[in-house]
Amino acid sequence: STDIMFQKIGESLVSSAASASAARDKADLFNVCLSDYANRENKAIRGELVDYCECLKAVEDKKQATLTTMTEKLKPICDRWKAICTEAQVTLKTLCTARDKEAKAVRTLEKTKCKEGSKKADQVAADLAAKQAELARKTGEITALMQQFHSQKLGDLKLLLSTYSHIQMMSHARALEFYTRSYQDMVDINVGEYVETVMNETMPLSISQSTPALATPNQSIDQLNVTK
Repeated sequence: STDIMFQKIGESLVSSAASASAARDKADLFNVCLSDYANRENKAIRGELVDYCECLKAVEDKKQATLTTMTEKLKPICDRWKAICTEAQVTLKTLCTARDKEAKAVRTLEKTKCKEGSKKADQVAADLAAKQAELARKTGEITALMQQFHSQKLGDLKLLLSTYSHIQMMSHARALEFYTRSYQDMVDINVGEYVETVMNETMPLSISQSTPALATPNQSIDQLNVTK
């Protein structure tokens, strides 16, 4: 039924929030390890690594905010449907009982009309018309109630799913920005510059200056010696 359907949707939102919290813990652990490594690395790439960590943290923060927003906006819609369905069921039952009572009265009057003489025929006909009108009114109320219920159900379902899609769309768009920035951080790292910087900092200047040049594929050892 509708109340169970919406209740399950609400429960799934809570469940996804709990699962995301566990995933956030693992993501934070990875980020802490990477951040610790970045702070120990050479300054040639430290900036890019630190910014990379900040981007990952921003993505996780956005995910957490997204789940909080979804829970705040969507769960109340799901929760209220139990009360809506209960009220609709009670009202529908009352209207159906009244309608059935009027339908029974109409059938009784129709039988009476066939049996009674001309003296009571007019009165029976009047009573029958009144009961038929009341039956039509009760049937109309039932129809209106069902139309209102299904209209509200579909309206809330549309609101629920469109809001979910919009929240996710905005979250992923923002996450894409941070992932693009983190990717560019890795592209910007210059391996040759990094190696040169590390070698200059870790090797004594006299050793690096006295290191013999290496022969290129088109240059022999003898040519290097001649050059010297």
